[in-house]
Amino acid sequence: MKNLHRTVALAALLSGCLAIGPVTVSVHASRVPGVTLPALDPAMVDDILESSNAATRANVTFSNQSTGPVDIYWIDYNGHRMLYKAALAVNGTWTAGTFLTHPWLVVATGTGGTTASDTGMRIAGFVALTSHGDTAIIK
Repeated sequence: MKNLHRTVALAALLSGCLAIGPVTVSVHASRVPGVTLPALDPAMVDDILESSNAATRANVTFSNQSTGPVDIYWIDYNGHRMLYKAALAVNGTWTAGTFLTHPWLVVATGTGGTTASDTGMRIAGFVALTSHGDTAIIK
């Protein structure tokens, strides 16, 4: 039943993301562009979502435009945090190889964030929407 709720939540989340209006993308001659991902409610990402499959590869470039360093966690197939990038500096970027449906959580560095849910100051969550190199802007 928990997986059903997560699947419904992810479907609602993604449909809401796609319905927010036009997405501005730049065109590159050598590839199809990705999109700028909308920030998701970090509590929902941390408490409800989990990775569901590994069928379609994707890349997400995280751009830290917040006022401090951040830690970036992948949410695994059981809904648990896995630290992938510690202390991404202000104005720093980091690209994660991932898959569609895999959620990511951003937590402020030094605020008590651990691999346990509901720890640290959660800033945002993201899920790749395309396989063409999406961007997650952390504010």
